[in-house]
Amino acid sequence: MKVASFVPVIGPITPDAVDGVPGLAEAVSLWTQGRPAAEWFREMEECWGTAGFVVRRGDEAQGFVVYGPPERFPRARGYPVGPLADDGAMLAYVGGDVRTRRRLLVRMLRELRLRGVATVEAVASDRERPHHVPTRFMLQSGWRPVRHAPLGGYTLVRTELGSAVEVGELARSLVGKVRLPSLKRKVPNPGILARADGERPER
Repeated sequence: MKVASFVPVIGPITPDAVDGVPGLAEAVSLWTQGRPAAEWFREMEECWGTAGFVVRRGDEAQGFVVYGPPERFPRARGYPVGPLADDGAMLAYVGGDVRTRRRLLVRMLRELRLRGVATVEAVASDRERPHHVPTRFMLQSGWRPVRHAPLGGYTLVRTELGSAVEVGELARSLVGKVRLPSLKRKVPNPGILARADGERPER
């Protein structure tokens, strides 16, 4: 008999597993303007590679992240904060509690850095609209504001990955802020990039 693990585990989102991740289908549908999640992830696997990760604790999905080339998220073109960088990647959505989201962002950034991506951007919501990354969370996680649309309540945020060494050092900068549960001792978990020094969205 297999004993369920108490430690959350991160794995790639596969087309066959999308139904077991609450909220994933809705997030993909929003940003792709109606594409079925399984179909979209299958297409991404064939033409681009891994486009998302999920955190599971046993059989329970605790959060997920979806990302890819900006052109794969046609809804992004309708926001008044563009255009997004053509040569970068776009973070569409990350869900879960704060520590889960930070773990997912770290995993995504490391994956993209290994694939040669230098810039990642996201259309963040100042009002925390459904299936949008919250602006405050992204800024607290070290992403830099690029353009702001006060009337719509959206901010384009960006992070630049730099070298593998820089990414590793910046990821370790939040060690101690985000911790994983343990039966006997606390195990530090690396957070995402450190908060940008003094940067805030323009008003």
